[in-house]
Amino acid sequence: MNTRPEDLHEAGKLPFSRRTFLKGSAGLVVAFSIFDPRELIAAEGATDASVASPASGKLYAWLAIRPDNTATLFTGKVETGTGVETALGQIAAEELEFPIDALDVVMGTTSQTVDQGPTYGSMSVRYAGPQIRHASAAARKALLDLAAAHFKLPAGQLSAKGGKVSVIGMPDQTISYGDLVGGKRLDIDIGASGEGFKLKVAPDAPIKDPSTYTVVGQFVRRKDIPAKVMAQFTYIQDVKVDGMLHGRVVRPYGVQAELISVDESGLKDIPGFVQVVRRGNFLGVVAKTEWAAIQAADKLGSNLDPDGPQAGQAKWSDWHGLPAQEAIWDTVRKTVGGNTSVAAKGSVDMTLPFAAKTVHATYQTPFQMHGSIGPSCAIADVRKDSATFWAGTQMPHQMRADMAEMLGIAEDRIDVKWYEASGAYGRNGLEHVIPDAALMSQAVGRPVRVQWMRWDEHGWEPKGPPIVQDLTGALDKDGNIVAWRHHMWVPTTGDTRLIAVELAGLPQIGSEGQGDAAINYAYTFDNADVACHGVGRVGLLTAWLRSPAQFETTYAMEAFIDELAAAANQDPLSVRLKYLGDRRAIDVLRAAADLYGWESRPSPAKGQDGKLAKGRGIAWVNRDDVRVATIADVTVDRESGEIRAKRVVVAHDCGLVVNPDGLKNQIEGNVIQSLSRTLHEEVTFDNAHVTSRDWEGYPILRFEEIPDRIDIVLVNNRPEYPSYGGGEPSTCPTAAVISNAVYDAIGVRLRQTPFRPERVKAAMSRTG
Repeated sequence: MNTRPEDLHEAGKLPFSRRTFLKGSAGLVVAFSIFDPRELIAAEGATDASVASPASGKLYAWLAIRPDNTATLFTGKVETGTGVETALGQIAAEELEFPIDALDVVMGTTSQTVDQGPTYGSMSVRYAGPQIRHASAAARKALLDLAAAHFKLPAGQLSAKGGKVSVIGMPDQTISYGDLVGGKRLDIDIGASGEGFKLKVAPDAPIKDPSTYTVVGQFVRRKDIPAKVMAQFTYIQDVKVDGMLHGRVVRPYGVQAELISVDESGLKDIPGFVQVVRRGNFLGVVAKTEWAAIQAADKLGSNLDPDGPQAGQAKWSDWHGLPAQEAIWDTVRKTVGGNTSVAAKGSVDMTLPFAAKTVHATYQTPFQMHGSIGPSCAIADVRKDSATFWAGTQMPHQMRADMAEMLGIAEDRIDVKWYEASGAYGRNGLEHVIPDAALMSQAVGRPVRVQWMRWDEHGWEPKGPPIVQDLTGALDKDGNIVAWRHHMWVPTTGDTRLIAVELAGLPQIGSEGQGDAAINYAYTFDNADVACHGVGRVGLLTAWLRSPAQFETTYAMEAFIDELAAAANQDPLSVRLKYLGDRRAIDVLRAAADLYGWESRPSPAKGQDGKLAKGRGIAWVNRDDVRVATIADVTVDRESGEIRAKRVVVAHDCGLVVNPDGLKNQIEGNVIQSLSRTLHEEVTFDNAHVTSRDWEGYPILRFEEIPDRIDIVLVNNRPEYPSYGGGEPSTCPTAAVISNAVYDAIGVRLRQTPFRPERVKAAMSRTG
């Protein structure tokens, strides 16, 4: 479901909240329009009543059925382009026995939905799916009970199908759900316990046998795509609120520089300029128009290429505390943190002296950014004792709590109205732009829309951290792997502290966190030592990007086992299968090999003497119980160093798939984005700040570089397997696959991403 901006200003609509209605209804009978999600979302501005989330143990918290026999599913999850809106709708329609096309979905808005935890980590279908399944099953039972009273028959003599209840054996005795509900809200206790991911809903509801599913597992058209294709979709960047002003942030020249002074001369000459907002080191401008805000921010020093901390009318201290970019991995190694053992078996140290061959390698991966095409945006309307936000955050309920803490306003007086953002995934700038808008709205007493400039997004959004990994492997005289050591140094991927809060000098919200191994080690080597040195923030703010840290650890683990296979002159697939006991891992590797047409041989391939060399690579991952194996064909231009992925094969096992078409779309997206991260993406910085502040400085994959083919096979897609979710896992193998394919093509190992042409040529020069 999506609401266009003009809907927000439709004449005659009054400020209205779900809670306002519930308190004022004084009974069960309601008008259909009350449940129109467009009206609910159009409610704007602060009200005098609580805007708390509905109680999770009430059926109306999850579903509404209208007299025209259409329905709405309410979920605290949000759409981030993965198709979860449609998938969760399919789960509800399945259990409710309701037409999926007549079911719309309201997502995220805190006053209308239950807190089911943030939308991240491929957890929506896995955790929210069962919650919605049970709530919908409870609704089906309630409707059968209503029909039993209507027909004066036991519920066991009735059947529910297609949004109707019929008497078994009497097809002319039928009544629709809409007629049964009769315009009433579903004020029924269904029971609930726990919260977030651990929320249990309607535990006694009679859910369907998965073998009888008719909606789950089917190719259902995504609900969000038509409006996006026809340019009718309303992203958060499109939302307008009556009376709103426009804001822009002015960030410090150096990441931790202090604001010395602000010269406001000339700002009032900008038509529409309203006010400078300064709080500690937080600096922003507010104007009546977006252009005026951009002009005012530019005068203060917010632009793509600032000349220095004193170049704008805002003067900053000359801070140069970032480590040197080329030394970032040494800095990570030397940062104090905590150690975690992932696997410890036998003794690597006692095995190495007796090995026939020992291999050592170090893998390095840089800071990377989300690279969101749409700059982060939010609107805030902060009043004395209430606040309303329009935002694209992936965690609206947590953000409501954060804003309550920052503003000193009770949570039930804050509403976060969720809209999908252009470029929404991971923890990018969408969480941080909300407090930016809040501080500016609080200062001027009016709604303020803040949109980051491109250099704000590239320069200040949380990054994926730089990671360094040392690996050692040993072979005996027969080519068996007898020892494996994998040590990794990982900065935090979970720093949830807010930029605006830190700059303003407010009490800390969130926490720094510490990096973890983010790896599922599954090989059965007799002697193994896998450990992680986790640290906090190193230089730049870091948080979760897609498959946080596991994209990098899979790269090192799966590229290094290829190194050992090559050292043993063995086929890389056979080596993996020899040392795996995980049946599902073996299944995906074999499925990918079958689809690809894998022929057993060692790498590198023979007869590669031309300008263009061809190679193949393989890798797999277990991310959160999802197994993925990927194989890719690449070409390497020996003269330019350019790598092209021509064909990619993915075998994917996430259990029972809710929407195969949606999953395949997500897998294709993951392959393309992770290919971009593998070949192009690296944040650059000097001692003061990020220097890759536009698309030229931070290039991403271009359309002509997308593989010619991405072939996908779904493994173990059967009712006896639970649904694990597929948002991220197919991201993980790509860097290893490409690295292995390059070695197969030209016999050169690439141990540092991205594989830009100059880095490939340098590696070729070192190898000779």
